[in-house]
Amino acid sequence: MSRGVGIGFLAIAVLAGSPAYGGALLLPEGQGQLILTTTFADASNAYDSRGRLIKTPSYRKFEAGGYLEYGATDWLTLVSQGGGMDFQGSNSAPHSLSSSPASQYRGLGLGAIGARTRLGEIEGFYFSLEGSVRAASRAAETYLDMKDFLQVDARLQMFHSLDIWSLPAFIDAQLGCRTRGQNGDEVRADLTLGARPMPDVLLLAQSFTAVSPRPGFGSSFAAQKFEASGVYDLNRAFSLQLGVVYAPFGVNSPAERGVIGAVWARF
Repeated sequence: MSRGVGIGFLAIAVLAGSPAYGGALLLPEGQGQLILTTTFADASNAYDSRGRLIKTPSYRKFEAGGYLEYGATDWLTLVSQGGGMDFQGSNSAPHSLSSSPASQYRGLGLGAIGARTRLGEIEGFYFSLEGSVRAASRAAETYLDMKDFLQVDARLQMFHSLDIWSLPAFIDAQLGCRTRGQNGDEVRADLTLGARPMPDVLLLAQSFTAVSPRPGFGSSFAAQKFEASGVYDLNRAFSLQLGVVYAPFGVNSPAERGVIGAVWARF
């Protein structure tokens, strides 16, 4: 849900035997990476206003999309995203707990364009700032957590490399805001932990959080998703990713679960 609806588009490519690029880091000038992702997900339960799991009308969806990064200069990385989806719901849209006529959608999904720039480095912690404009058709808004066909997403990012039990690893943290979600403006917090148990295998544990604050204490909407996946490097240009995603907590949000698969290409 960091860059879409929780399918975990990841802008981090850790190459065997070379530095990590993406996330809070910038790509070198003239280099790029493309991640093509497919996701199958469904939900038949949701979290109510008190965070309790309740039975709701079910839905299932398939999404396919691409995420592209390109190093325009050594201080600016361009990012873009696009894709499509097939949503089949029994009685409700994915971001509403109320009943509505049977809903289904098949067509274009989210499109986004933006850029990331370096802020600096402190004691091995790298910081950057990223902003993007997100767009979708009026027909697709409800299925993409969008109130309007345009959204703005801005976030502060941090990257730090470390060792976990003598394994090369990294942590990437992002904190930002996104305008005009289905339940209002959202605070976004994403966290990625990655480690390489073998030179050609990258293990990823990710958390994606979205909260729409309300006056006073609490929130009108909160969604928490965890994603666990593995990435296998076929060579220095291509990698394959496979993983699962699950929503263990939330407020007025679906208890979604699914599987993801992706192909990473670096050029």
